[in-house]
Amino acid sequence: MADFMQMGELIITMEGLKNRISSNLSDLRLIKFYGTVIDNFVSFCEEKESCQIYWESYICRYYESVTGVAPFKSPGSSYLKKKARAIFMIRDSLKGDDIKSLYRYKTLNVPEPFEADIQNYTKWLMEKGNSPETIKTRIGRIKFFLLEIEKAGCLSMTTLNVDLLMNYISGLAARYSSTGKANILYTLRNYFTCSHIAGQLKCDLMPLLTNLHPNKHERLESFYTPKEIQQVLNTVDRSTKPGKMHYLMMLLACVYGLRSYDIKTLCFSNIDWKNSRINLIQNKTKQYLQLPLTEEVKYALLDYVKNARPHVAGDRIFIKIRAPHVPYSDNNHFSGKIMHCFKLAGINTEHKHAGLHSLRHSLASRLMNDKTPISEIAAILGHASVQATKQYIWSDITQLRAAALEVAAYDQ
Repeated sequence: MADFMQMGELIITMEGLKNRISSNLSDLRLIKFYGTVIDNFVSFCEEKESCQIYWESYICRYYESVTGVAPFKSPGSSYLKKKARAIFMIRDSLKGDDIKSLYRYKTLNVPEPFEADIQNYTKWLMEKGNSPETIKTRIGRIKFFLLEIEKAGCLSMTTLNVDLLMNYISGLAARYSSTGKANILYTLRNYFTCSHIAGQLKCDLMPLLTNLHPNKHERLESFYTPKEIQQVLNTVDRSTKPGKMHYLMMLLACVYGLRSYDIKTLCFSNIDWKNSRINLIQNKTKQYLQLPLTEEVKYALLDYVKNARPHVAGDRIFIKIRAPHVPYSDNNHFSGKIMHCFKLAGINTEHKHAGLHSLRHSLASRLMNDKTPISEIAAILGHASVQATKQYIWSDITQLRAAALEVAAYDQ
């Protein structure tokens, strides 16, 4: 659609948007919520007393007045984010585009002088076989480094010097734990190793990025006792469709230690029903993993597929219960849903993680407690190296003895 439109045309377009929302959603409260945001936008435009609306400008001003942040940055609360989503739908509707299942907020961009460097670094990481998630994480860390040195007047790797790097490193201590700081500096060292970047550097910066020893005991504990895990599982309402799905996801993390990405992208083609196995190639490490399909997982899977999963075609096991019935995005780790179960169970999560990954840690701790060789634990968790596994079992042995994990049989 054109940037300018008549007020009458805008009203008709907004009514059409509300009708589409009503036909795609089953939650009446959410339909009403979105409808109110849309109606308020129409009123916002009508207040300008103009028959012709420059809607791009009006949407930006409306976004800022509703969310309190500049267009189209992330608001400060989930309530405002819900309003922001409605405004994104308004914008797409006026542009003549389809409503998206996921909207991304405006993010900080790589400084223009370093765009070519980032493109070459990304290509280099891909050639080395790094996963998309690893590349995304590293680029994010490097982006903040580049923004900081740009503020200091450095617009090229050729002018980066020891003083600039030292100032950046010294500023990390106040914002990150020793582990977080070490991860950033590991990434920075990797960045300087890239041939395209290394060829530009005029001084040796590597001495500043050696002997990185984080305090491993500073990290959050991420495992729970078997009693606590069982309490969490018992809070899941398996009479509801979302409950059946979340229970199955939690079992996959508890029993097999699967990562959240491998859980949400699990496919029917990964299930070998005849031989009662789960076969998959892990996204992060590209390691092949073959797992026994236990009875409790099998029953939970069948219950979900038969009674909860929407009856739509596709190989993905987990798809959205509400329309549109599509696979979950890469950014959805279900941490909010799992944390809610921990709270319902009355589990103390202070100074602890409480998501799917904590269930993975609990499995590692139980295996360690059972005196399973670390090489076998690495194989079960699908780690590419034993060194990666050691990060999961840093706690002392008295803590580990309390972490044996037992999952009760599934109630049919």
